[in-house]
Amino acid sequence: MLNISQGTSDIEILTPQNEKIRLGDLWSEHPVLIVLVRHFGCLFCRAQLHDLQNIWKKILSLGITPIVVGNGTVLMAQDFIEQTGLIVPLYTNPERNVYDALGTKRPTLTALLSPQLWWVGFKTLIKGFFPKQVQGDAAQLGGVFLIDTNGVVQFAYRSAYAGDNPSADVLLNAIDIYYKQCN
Repeated sequence: MLNISQGTSDIEILTPQNEKIRLGDLWSEHPVLIVLVRHFGCLFCRAQLHDLQNIWKKILSLGITPIVVGNGTVLMAQDFIEQTGLIVPLYTNPERNVYDALGTKRPTLTALLSPQLWWVGFKTLIKGFFPKQVQGDAAQLGGVFLIDTNGVVQFAYRSAYAGDNPSADVLLNAIDIYYKQCN
């Protein structure tokens, strides 16, 4: 397990209202599940959040705060909330230093040409999710992280290519393992 450094805890992110929030304050009282989206126009990210909307309440009932972090502007974050109906807190990190600190990747040429990417893209289109204008850094990959109140990463998933996101079942399983370790 990875301990979050003080430097990472001190990174400031922005609310859609342009208020600065210290990253470490997000897990100071409750564990958090941080979903890092690639950018606010990403079809894969919209599909991922649509799939996760069915488990937000369960995660909250377990005392974990789910949050979403993107890397576009504050205006892009506001638009993203309106378009997606997101019910969990959304933040943005235009500098992408949260992404760097948590070790998310940028795609290689191999990842861009991966048949897996094209297959996931096809399936996502069939589900009715279409690409929007890039709103943030299109070359940034995402990830999902469960961080406890001590700043310890209890679960980390770093996407290998666009559309490589853990399922709701994988996240619920990770949360279940975390709770079994705590009790």
